[in-house]
Amino acid sequence: MKPVVKIIAVAGLGVGLIASLAIGLGLTRPQTAPGSAASVDLVNIPAGTIDYRPFGNFVAEGKSRSPRAYKLEVAGFTIMKYQVSRAEYAACVADGPCASVPTTGGDYPQTYVNWKDANDYARWYSQKTGEHWRLPSDAEWQLAAAERYGDAAPDTLELDPGQRMLAQYSAGTLLRGTASPALRPAGGFGENSLGLADISGNVWEWTDGCMQSGSLRADGAVAESEPYCWVRIAGGIHRAAIVSFIRDASVGGCAVGLPPNHLGFRLVRDTLPARWWQLF
Repeated sequence: MKPVVKIIAVAGLGVGLIASLAIGLGLTRPQTAPGSAASVDLVNIPAGTIDYRPFGNFVAEGKSRSPRAYKLEVAGFTIMKYQVSRAEYAACVADGPCASVPTTGGDYPQTYVNWKDANDYARWYSQKTGEHWRLPSDAEWQLAAAERYGDAAPDTLELDPGQRMLAQYSAGTLLRGTASPALRPAGGFGENSLGLADISGNVWEWTDGCMQSGSLRADGAVAESEPYCWVRIAGGIHRAAIVSFIRDASVGGCAVGLPPNHLGFRLVRDTLPARWWQLF
């Protein structure tokens, strides 16, 4: 329930504290008038319940185990229909805030970006539009993915660490089938039931989720855990744990299971007071 509690708590904060949070996120007065940046297609994701499995390294009675999934309520939100494209990212590179990575072929999704690159773009886009954009949480991404998301974690608690790793790899391979690693233009992998495009394609998307380390109770529920955020969760047909500075997980940097073909991202738009940048 933590993601819901956090979202509700933020929504209930006073204007002054929201402005302080915006400052802390590096969001200042937009460099241009709101709406001057290229518009993007958005999808409103209604609130819903997901079968959420904590992701990371957990132990039970001294042995490495996988936690069981549980029902998690996630508040509704608004997210980009398409992944951020090369043309969109190139505009940020030209302005200066974003790292220079391969950006040719404007209608294709921007890949070869790490977690910091994605956040740099979110801050830049927020300044350009006068709106607050951010990466989705791990739980938000799973809710938005709907039927296109698969859980590659083994269901049994009885696997030793080596068997568990092989099981995760095999499950990931099964979920991915025989899909080609070749990139496609926006919309090339179709839409899911919520209208989100390319969610089951070969570009995994950075989220703000962190891997967890903790212990389990006898029934597989998490007893205690703490995040280690140098490894972030990327959403795809199955979740992947990627070291945050990695831009190409296919050649290394995937902490668990089968690595993604490509790394990209899309952003969530938060609702903040109109002309929020003028509050400080």
